[in-house]
Amino acid sequence: MPSTSPEEKAARIAAALNGLGHIAMGHPLEWAHRFKGDAKPREEFHEDATIVFDMVSREESVKSKVIPNPAECKAALSRFQDMVRSIDFDDAASMLSLKEYARQALEAFLGEPFPE
Repeated sequence: MPSTSPEEKAARIAAALNGLGHIAMGHPLEWAHRFKGDAKPREEFHEDATIVFDMVSREESVKSKVIPNPAECKAALSRFQDMVRSIDFDDAASMLSLKEYARQALEAFLGEPFPE
């Protein structure tokens, strides 16, 4: 199996951060499950969190200071991953929790408050 190019890796990371950002900003997700059902968006958002989690873990392992709060970021991503596996995207309370986990992860990733 050929290795992934740096450009492809960068594109995957950017798309994953974008996916988390959609949740964190509370963007409507009707488009996602209206056409695909809940299973595909669950899988995609879980993959987004996994890609970011793996990147944060790599940066943490080399003691990089690129990500200000890697432990907090990974903890929030883990909570996000656990919840997104079975979330009902129509349940407002669950979506509010998922949004909060995404915000916490991105704030720890950025090292500053996520914009409202």
